Amino acid sequence: MTGAADAVLVLRRGGLGDCLLMLPLLRALRRARPGAALHFAGASECGELFCRRGVVDAARAAEDLELWHAARARQRLLGYCEIVGDEPTLATVPIDVTRVVAGVPVARQWLQQAGLPTHWPDDGWLAPPRACGGPGAIVLAPGSGARAKCWPPVRWLELAALLAARGCALQVVVGPVELERDDPRRWPWPVPVTFVVGRRVTELAAELEAAAAFVGNDSGTTHLAAVVGAPTVALFGPTEPLLWAPVGPHVRVLRGAAGELAAIPTADVAAAVIGPR
Repeated sequence: MTGAADAVLVLRRGGLGDCLLMLPLLRALRRARPGAALHFAGASECGELFCRRGVVDAARAAEDLELWHAARARQRLLGYCEIVGDEPTLATVPIDVTRVVAGVPVARQWLQQAGLPTHWPDDGWLAPPRACGGPGAIVLAPGSGARAKCWPPVRWLELAALLAARGCALQVVVGPVELERDDPRRWPWPVPVTFVVGRRVTELAAELEAAAAFVGNDSGTTHLAAVVGAPTVALFGPTEPLLWAPVGPHVRVLRGAAGELAAIPTADVAAAVIGPR
């Protein structure tokens, strides 16, 4: 991936959630370098979303840079006037994603490392936040990349029953990890649900933008719901929400006692979505 002399590249290895957390930095760079083209290298579908929404001018999968081969990676990055990212041997402005300060959202910490001011938290959204309600379905996303970040299946089934009893239409997102590990389509759902399967990130973003509300674990899908402005309930257990949770007036974070996701009561989650009975 060879860049033009006036182009800036932002590089972030990792999954969808990791890349979406770079959105405030990308917004800040766009303002700070108004004459430069802005490119992104990271999770390919996240890059596609950033291009579609006008956040960056071009994007490519980080894997295509062959970062494991230093000489080839440097050749592919020739011509960029600035490289901001988490590869210290290549970046002119390195971001140490392992250096974490307690109590400060990591997206803000990365901005500080890059020396960039931000409009916080507005820079973290692709669409303005919305309040709960509207004609759309409530979207449930019971998966995550790590089992320890997943609210137990029995709780999701209980939540579906509570929401359906209040007249809510329900959709369940089934992602690639769930297809391999514990497909929610095989769960004994007590009420009718519609499954959302095989969507590209750009397609899923459009569907989440129309949702009445969203409930998910600490996952890339939850970050996606938040950045497109969907009213979001984020369920946290072992990870620290002050660092990793989406931020905004449309986001409610519930964390299990002692970091145990199973300790989050189903009634509390339902109340966070549609209010108490």
